[in-house]
Amino acid sequence: MRRARLSGPRAGARRRGFAHERDLALRLFKAGFAVVRAPASGSKASRLAYPDVVAMYRGRVLVFEAKAYSSLRPVYVDARRYRRLVDFAERAGGRAFLAFKLVGTGEWRLVPLQSLERIETGAYRCPVALLEGAERLDDLVRRVKEGGNLYIT
Repeated sequence: MRRARLSGPRAGARRRGFAHERDLALRLFKAGFAVVRAPASGSKASRLAYPDVVAMYRGRVLVFEAKAYSSLRPVYVDARRYRRLVDFAERAGGRAFLAFKLVGTGEWRLVPLQSLERIETGAYRCPVALLEGAERLDDLVRRVKEGGNLYIT
């Protein structure tokens, strides 16, 4: 079976984005989670909410919007995407996170989606200060596996 080729001016960026999503999914899988990376994230499949990555561990559901940048800077999520991610997490009985990867370090930082601030345009912003103090992936994995509360970050 042949893979569809990405083409166009943003093809390289999308390929790199997919690689970072796969990295997050693989790290969660290696930590013992059941993981699904939604190949439709960012596609034209607009009627349904497709998070980038969904991870489950013994009935606990984590929903991720993955972003990767080479430096710490504010991260934005448009209002429609935000609402759909929160809705997906609520339907699954889980929690939605912004997963930020600092490229070059391999480090993932996680911010609960509800912690983002709404800005004038209606989009949501995660300021740098929130990213700097964000929980690391290994810490969230440990907390989930120990049965800790998903709502105390």
